[in-house]
Amino acid sequence: MSRGQLRQKSPPSDQVFDYRVESQGETVRVNLGGNEIELAVTAQGDQEGWFRTADGSLHSFVWTWVGSSLELWLDGTVFVFERVERRRQGERESSVGGADIVALMPGTVEQILVQPGDPVERGQTVIIMESMKMELSVAAHRDGVVKQIPVGLGQQVDKGMRLLELEEQ
Repeated sequence: MSRGQLRQKSPPSDQVFDYRVESQGETVRVNLGGNEIELAVTAQGDQEGWFRTADGSLHSFVWTWVGSSLELWLDGTVFVFERVERRRQGERESSVGGADIVALMPGTVEQILVQPGDPVERGQTVIIMESMKMELSVAAHRDGVVKQIPVGLGQQVDKGMRLLELEEQ
């Protein structure tokens, strides 16, 4: 089970939602701000599939964590939520906030929008991938300078593979 708080960034909103995610086999229950939906997962990684709303409509979804942001693609619309973290002062950055930007699902590198030495800002799109006939924007999870890009255009990448390494500015 995963839980915490998310603030909706896109479309812009200052609303903070408590979230809870529970996986049970091929079903994932998501409670977002008191509204619970049940997702039928159809692919590896519990990140994509279909869900049926109370009125019986069927909707497709894909979600992925990009640093501390949750990007949810729902029937062609992208919603971005930023994790609200309650960190103690002096606590080290989590592994999600490390130097590497990794592929959160398998796919093909379609565009590389930065070069080694380029400064990047948190949230800036650095690579565009294609996965399952969808275009996925990969964003920097923190400010930094591009140290290296170990992938090339057209390269097939697996989930968790390093796409780019950042260093402090």
